[in-house]
Amino acid sequence: MSEQIQVFYELEILDGKSEELREIARQMVAFNEQGEPETLVYNVYISEDKRLLTFLETWSDSSAGIFHAERFATGKFVAQVLERTGAGRLCFYGDVSDDMKTWASDNGFEVEYANRIDGFVR
Repeated sequence: MSEQIQVFYELEILDGKSEELREIARQMVAFNEQGEPETLVYNVYISEDKRLLTFLETWSDSSAGIFHAERFATGKFVAQVLERTGAGRLCFYGDVSDDMKTWASDNGFEVEYANRIDGFVR
């Protein structure tokens, strides 16, 4: 079975902040593409009504997830994103390690976890 972790992170966009978030997202993608070789997928979406910002990510494993999460939590982007968004939903799909779960909890993230039943990765 794959050790990959898929991530769904959806945030409500505060009124008038969608264009600012669009530019921040572009910067985040470039930053993560350059500095995170174990982040396999990193896509950011904005809903047509400009009310939701969604991150879809795939990490090679929980260690890569912790590396990504620490960079985000201690970097310049966390404040920029959270100042422009409201409530959110964060979901991790896959065999998430206890270390990753502890990190998320210790850093104030409320995560919904789903274990993999079956599937394939090409």
